[in-house]
Amino acid sequence: MSERHGQPGRMQLTALVARREYLRTVRRRGYLFGTLLLPLGIGFLMALSIFFSSSGFDSDGEASGTIVVVNESDVPITAFETQTAALRTTTQSQAAAQLEAEQIGSYYLIPADFREEGDITRVERGGGFDISRLEGAENNEALLRYVIRDALLREAGVPDEDIARVLQGVSVTVVTLEGDEVSGADIAAGIALPMVFVAIFMISIFMTSGYLLQSVTEEKENRVVEIVLSSVPATPLMGGKIIGLGGAGLTQVGVWVLTALITVPLLSSQIPDLGPIELDTTMLVLALTYFILGYLAYGAIFAAIGAIAPGNREAQQYSGFLGFTAAIPFIVFSVFLSDPQSPVVVALSVFPLTAPTSMLIVLGVSEEIPWTLVGASLTSLTLFALLATWASARIFRATVLLYGVRPSLPQIIGAVRSPR
Repeated sequence: MSERHGQPGRMQLTALVARREYLRTVRRRGYLFGTLLLPLGIGFLMALSIFFSSSGFDSDGEASGTIVVVNESDVPITAFETQTAALRTTTQSQAAAQLEAEQIGSYYLIPADFREEGDITRVERGGGFDISRLEGAENNEALLRYVIRDALLREAGVPDEDIARVLQGVSVTVVTLEGDEVSGADIAAGIALPMVFVAIFMISIFMTSGYLLQSVTEEKENRVVEIVLSSVPATPLMGGKIIGLGGAGLTQVGVWVLTALITVPLLSSQIPDLGPIELDTTMLVLALTYFILGYLAYGAIFAAIGAIAPGNREAQQYSGFLGFTAAIPFIVFSVFLSDPQSPVVVALSVFPLTAPTSMLIVLGVSEEIPWTLVGASLTSLTLFALLATWASARIFRATVLLYGVRPSLPQIIGAVRSPR
């Protein structure tokens, strides 16, 4: 239709469809939950965890660093109390009575044969699994081991400075050939951040593409697409769906990144060893580029699947294979860590369906950005996304009006080769 006769052109129709799909998607309950409530809920739980961990009290109302000890051995353990931890000794009958009255959560029994056996018993009430109680027990037992070692070393006449060195342990600093220091937090972040990026990519891509698949199959099954195609040609219809849902995906990623920018500094400030986590601008731009190209590739394939499949159930079965393909880099993640330049990593980084997830991992674990691999990967992914969009548009146009019929492979190939 010509714009000169008062009819909207293809670009306008595409924009109208994109706007409709975007608004319809962002108003879905599932989308709102995944985009807003889920990250905000995680941030709220993190804040609660930080608050309770810094408050110094457990569920029994007792300082989490307090250890109640029944010492039946001859190891000279002395009670003490500081702002962060405390140790007090008592008799077994008193400890048992306090435990029964729920005044304490547990106590430790050091038997008379401790010097020979080295065994300590922790006595606690029942009540099932409690993760906070287990975490408190780990801290208490580490402190108790520290106190016992200190008492035995002092009893043996070891000088104070040697005792301090033994109890503090030995720290190892890792440096590069250039003299840059590498901390454990840097190593952990180098592993965790790529996994987070890949997880965000996969969740957003497949949630958004799933909405695209559902939109096509529902309109096809309900015969709504017949009415829509009477006003909008197939190509602008499919293009608008891909663009609109892609915008919804970018909105989702933006909310998640904003949530991370708020919660991560709070978390890092409460964990001194973690240190500040900085994200490189170039990395973020590349990650966004891979997200857009990856969505175009997967979105086009999902749209074609929705047009080809007789119904939503069959479409979901077909799309499951794509989810497995994108998850392959997760399966061989150890290869990325051991050798980011291995042939397996290069192959996965260049193959279009695994390139987005693979390159996000490579960018995270590599010391420097491998621009040659980035160029090859982006070229491959761009060409595939354009080809998939072109082929999907033709398949969509030729098969979207087929109801309850699965087109044969020759029909699909014919639709792709058809000039109309």
